[in-house]
Amino acid sequence: MQSIEDFFNSIVSLPSLPKVVQEVMQLLSKDNVDINQLAKVIEQDAVIAAKVLRMANSSFYGVTRAVKNIDDAVAILGLAKLRSLVIASGVTGAIAKAPGLNLKEFWCRSLVAAGISREIAKQLELDAEVAYLAGLLHNIGDLLLHLVSPAVLEVDALCAGACSAQRCLVERDVIGLDHCQIGAELALRWDFPSEISRVLRYYATPLDKAACAVAPVVYVAVHIAQGLVRGDDTNAITASWDTEVLQRLQLGGVDWQPSIEHYHSLLQEANAMI
Repeated sequence: MQSIEDFFNSIVSLPSLPKVVQEVMQLLSKDNVDINQLAKVIEQDAVIAAKVLRMANSSFYGVTRAVKNIDDAVAILGLAKLRSLVIASGVTGAIAKAPGLNLKEFWCRSLVAAGISREIAKQLELDAEVAYLAGLLHNIGDLLLHLVSPAVLEVDALCAGACSAQRCLVERDVIGLDHCQIGAELALRWDFPSEISRVLRYYATPLDKAACAVAPVVYVAVHIAQGLVRGDDTNAITASWDTEVLQRLQLGGVDWQPSIEHYHSLLQEANAMI
């Protein structure tokens, strides 16, 4: 079984996040954010800037006039949404193709999982931004595997319809590592906080003693997102998840129908961001 270090050392050219994403993360980590400086940084990346403007002009925000500059877009979106959008744009652009994966569907599912993770975390008074980023990146290890390891196609064939935990078992058997281990390490190499890495490591096995409080949130969000993207109804989505995870979150008796109906709007938002 190869080590995580050997796996990453074998990658000739590891995908990297755009410099703009790293600079935006640094600026937004400060107590007093300079909006003008933030706008100038975003303007350095034409693709990300275009996505920010497109989102600010979307029907979600009901603007009555066209938003033509980043400063105005920041005011409309707010810093939390801007941070999410910039990071999502940078991450989705970091790996342009991956054999065997439909990237549009992959990122749609990831963005929906991110949005649901944020909402559940807010409800539970957990760190909503950690939950969002972990939801967005939960399957980044699988994406990297499709980029560098042809053996992952064998995993795909064996794991049609399998849950994330089952897939991890097959990945370790076929490849020697699983996408949770790889995603956790990639997050660290991309300079995301260690909390994000820890969630990625355990989101598929959220009852593990080493898992943090946000891991089961992402587990639930990923499960719902997968169902929504497939077009499942609420009964199909809620029939197959691990009720013990819901009990851990004290959500065992929740009626999920209204929430899942609301989460459909996140599909539209995700498609607008891709």
